[in-house]
Amino acid sequence: MFLVPGEVGGSEPLLTNLVRAMMESNTDLTIFAVRGFSQAYPAISHGTEVVEVPWSSGAQGIRIAAEHSWLQVKARRLGIEVLHHGVGTTPYLKTLPTVVTIHDIQYHHFPSNFVKLKRLWLQRNVPHSVRRSDVISVPSQWVKQDIVKSLGGDPDAIVVVPFGSEHLFDDPASEDEVRSRYRLDRPYLYFPGRTYPHKNHRFLLEAFAPLGGEAELVMTGAPWFRDGEIIAAARSLGITGSVRHLGSVPRRDVAGLLAGAQALVYPTRFEGFGAPALEAMSLGCPVIVSNATAVPEVVGDAGILLDPDDLQGWREMMSKVLADGQLRLELSSRGSERSRMFTWEKAAKYQIAAYEQALAI
Repeated sequence: MFLVPGEVGGSEPLLTNLVRAMMESNTDLTIFAVRGFSQAYPAISHGTEVVEVPWSSGAQGIRIAAEHSWLQVKARRLGIEVLHHGVGTTPYLKTLPTVVTIHDIQYHHFPSNFVKLKRLWLQRNVPHSVRRSDVISVPSQWVKQDIVKSLGGDPDAIVVVPFGSEHLFDDPASEDEVRSRYRLDRPYLYFPGRTYPHKNHRFLLEAFAPLGGEAELVMTGAPWFRDGEIIAAARSLGITGSVRHLGSVPRRDVAGLLAGAQALVYPTRFEGFGAPALEAMSLGCPVIVSNATAVPEVVGDAGILLDPDDLQGWREMMSKVLADGQLRLELSSRGSERSRMFTWEKAAKYQIAAYEQALAI
């Protein structure tokens, strides 16, 4: 019910691909969704029951209120046995066996990244969801350990359901198509992500600055109020002509940008999984990523992992990857092989096991 198509980021491909995979099992699924979901995902609506909410607003307050009222009544009437909440929080009133997906607890580590009202809501509701849910789904072992350590979660009640690498992009654009559309004539490094502080944009600009004569740095991400700071930083570093901030681009263009990049560069300080790294590897794009939080769990030895504060290390490795075609080929091959370890079939198996565990309690 939180999933407004095209507006919720990485949780959208995770949950929709997970649903598609679970539809291949004999599990009887009912999807409670916002208006317009069936139109956006006809394959899901034709393959399983989708119950769209009877109101048109996607406002978060309305959704939260409905989870506490309308959803509980509707689920009971339809004979639902296990209720799965897909984004971190659950209603205070629990009437059915409950599973919740918690992608991360970033609010606990970086509270300043959240506006006050949302931060207070998460600080109250996420710990409550950890205590009251029968089973918690998380995308990585790192998040599992973080919930146990930070919120006192029961490790036996936490199931890891990682992303799959297939079907992350529908109808991907070609490299030539995106080069033409965005006038990308030079080699480029690619960094996707909103300009949240933990994504480390300013650090990357400083690391990239001496390389502006060799390549461009292409960044994408939905608009945010810190975008101006990044543009100003590029100006102060004298690399305005080598930094391209394309803003929000279609998912199919993200695929084309990854396919044409010399490497994904991703110096993030915090990730519950690190989907951009898996997306890049699945398309054969070399990855240079941070060694923070869950990212090493995804990348393994298939990419270059660096401390997100190692300015000289990032500068040297970006220069090396730009100059060494053989290294890029090696990283591309290793990344493609690594990505095949992550499948939606496995994810569906783990998620269904979480439902069975909740039902058995």
